[in-house]
Parts: sequence; structure tokens; C-alpha cells
Amino acid sequence: MALLNSNKKEINAKIVYYGPGLSGKTTNIQYIYKKLKPEHKGKLMTLATQTDRTLFFDFLPVELGEIKGMKVRFQLYTVPGQVFYNATRRLVLKNVDGIVFVASAEKDKMYDNLESFKNLEENVQHYGRVLTDIPLVVQYNKMDLPNVNTVQDMQKELNRFNVPYFEGSASTGAGVLQTLTGITKLVVHRLKSQASITDAEKAQNKELKEIQLENESTEQESIQNQQVSGPVREPDMPKAEQQRSPAPSPAKAAARVQVSKKLLNVLEVGKPELLSNNTVIIPVTAVDDEKAQYELKVTIKL
Repeated sequence: MALLNSNKKEINAKIVYYGPGLSGKTTNIQYIYKKLKPEHKGKLMTLATQTDRTLFFDFLPVELGEIKGMKVRFQLYTVPGQVFYNATRRLVLKNVDGIVFVASAEKDKMYDNLESFKNLEENVQHYGRVLTDIPLVVQYNKMDLPNVNTVQDMQKELNRFNVPYFEGSASTGAGVLQTLTGITKLVVHRLKSQASITDAEKAQNKELKEIQLENESTEQESIQNQQVSGPVREPDMPKAEQQRSPAPSPAKAAARVQVSKKLLNVLEVGKPELLSNNTVIIPVTAVDDEKAQYELKVTIKL
């Protein structure tokens, strides 16, 4: 998940390049690193085996754009493609904000692509998440080689979630920056949506406080009126009879009507739901002074 650094006024978002061994993940990162301006990139760190396969990850922070006055810093990672490094692949996916699945277009690599995609789903589920809730794009890499699958065939086999896809050749740079642009746009859109919901929650909390202050003033006026007209007392009643007869006196019922308009204590604020028409629905559970519970829905138009 994106991390907020208040001191630096930064939002740190994590993007992971995932895919089978030798599909071109590291080559993507290296090309991006060469093309970025020095002020937009940090140090590129690579751990590789003697065969140049990525052993752990590539790390590349990139500053792109702002959200609510906060700079967005993207951290780009790759994972090792080999099956026996699955623990490392899973660790790199922790708190991921966006994923680029790099598939090799070579005809004899389709099985490897499918197994790697299945492994991606399993590792995401390990953290209690589902792949469809994470920004995802697919890159069909090595399209410049002979004897490759058609895009239509790869779409049918691999892209069952119908996410954006890009044709590319990481060795020449074709489609690499387009892929990066595609995933960063999805991630930024998700972050802005989350920021909008956060603002809606703040506005809702402010509105509840204003309602509370207004009703406190109304209650105070009611108390003053009762003091002028004299207190209303209920006849004494045995405790057992009080338990059998919960109905209040008329004076007390009238006071309860006033109190029922006042939200004294919010027990729980549920998860906001952002509708397609830029409307946020926020479920709220609250109780009044009589311990009566209310299930409310606050609607906020953005």
C-alpha cells in the first residue's frame, strides 16, 4: 500500500515487474533507468547470478507528479523469475500498489507465462488481497523475435481479466515507456480515488461535529424552557413495574423527540462507497442518550 511521508510531503507507491525467468523484467527496468533524467531517478541496485538473472530485485525511485500537494515517488521492483526463489517474489509483492506482468511472446514460453501468472495470483492472495483489486497491466515482450505468438493468442491465454496490454521489446526499448506510463496512470488514479474518499470522510466528520454543536444549542434552550415552566416529575413506580412498562411519560417522550434529532455518539463509521456519479455513501452507526441505536447513511456529493 502507498505510504505517506508527511515530513517530505511524499506519497511512495510501489510497482512490481512480475513474470517468468528471462521474460525481460530487468531489461525493462534498465531501459527506463537510462531514459530518465538524473533528477528523476535514484540509484539502481541490481543483484544478479552469473547468468545475469535477477536474484533479488531492482530498485528505482522515480518522482512523478503530485496528489493533493504531495509528490508521488514510484519505487520500481522486479522479482526473480526462477521457481525456487518464490519466497523472495512473495516478499517483494508485499504492499504492492501496481503490477506489470511481463510475458515472453516466444511460442515455447506460453506454459512458463501461465505458471508465472498463476503464481502471481497465489502470492497476492497470501496477503489477503485479490489481483483484480490491484492496478495491473500486461506487457507482451520480445515481439521483435521470430516465431512468436500472436497478440490475439496471448490475449486469449493470459489476459483473462482484460487489463490494459502493451506490445514491446525491452532490448530495443519499444513499448517500455508506454508500459510504465500505463501502470503509473492506473496507480495515480487509484491514489486520487483513495484521497477523495479520505477527504469525504473528513467532511463527514466535520458535518457530524457541526450537527452535534447545533443540537447541543437546541437542547440547552429546551432545558432553559423547562426551568422556566417548572420541572415535570413522573409518579413513583416499583422497579419491577418499571421493567415491565418501558413506555415513558408524555413529558419524557417529548424530550426524547428532541434528543432523537441529536447524534450524540458515533459508534462506528463504515467503509465509504464511491459511486460512479462522484457520490460517496458512508454508513454510520450511532446512539443517543437513551442508548437507542441508529443505522445512518451519509451521502456526500463530490
